[in-house]
Amino acid sequence: MKQNITEVDDMENAALFCPVTTTTFIKNISDDIYPLLELASNEPDATATPLLKSITVLLCSHWKTFCFNLGQEALYQLVDTLPSSAHLPLPIKKTIARDLLNSNDELAIWSLADEQWRDHVANYFNYEMSNRLFNSHPPGTRQLDHYFQQLTGIEQISGFWHWEKNEYPFLHSACSVEQACEIHEQLMLLPEEISNQQDITYLNYHAVCDYYAHTLGLAIKTQTAIKTLLDTHHTDRPDT
Repeated sequence: MKQNITEVDDMENAALFCPVTTTTFIKNISDDIYPLLELASNEPDATATPLLKSITVLLCSHWKTFCFNLGQEALYQLVDTLPSSAHLPLPIKKTIARDLLNSNDELAIWSLADEQWRDHVANYFNYEMSNRLFNSHPPGTRQLDHYFQQLTGIEQISGFWHWEKNEYPFLHSACSVEQACEIHEQLMLLPEEISNQQDITYLNYHAVCDYYAHTLGLAIKTQTAIKTLLDTHHTDRPDT
């Protein structure tokens, strides 16, 4: 199991464009979840079940934190590297325009003058606003599509969730966008089902290992989409 699930060291570093968010996520799930999976693998089903439930809830928590932080990191990268505000993604332009129109400060428009637009956009999409955007939909694929679309302009981040067989050492079968989203939806419903003590007898050791590997695949594909976006927009700042 260890060889299949945690072996990410051989992947190209270039794939990890947002190093803080991505490497933190991989480290967290490796440090926090993998030892618990090893422990569960040596326990009888009756003893392992509560542990597997805890692992599932923890995995979902780490995944949501990763997506939230990746969206913020991508936004700040865009704001820092775009040559001008004209290159901002349309959803950000609309949000900032709406905010200025609703402002009682008649001088608010001047906060966008010269290079000040960078600070204005970054300050507007602070933790509180990003958190509000992130939680505007229940946990699931629609939530993440909306969140990343608002912060990066990517219309459907889940459209990047697909891979070929043996594309990664820890994923042993091909996966389409539809399949990836379906598995993601199943996973994101589990914390509530566990909390409500619903019957989830199918949540055995192998199922949780599959969710673990699937989530790692989703993380890599999600940050790859962000990397593609940032590479496309990357231009030296005019003042550097």
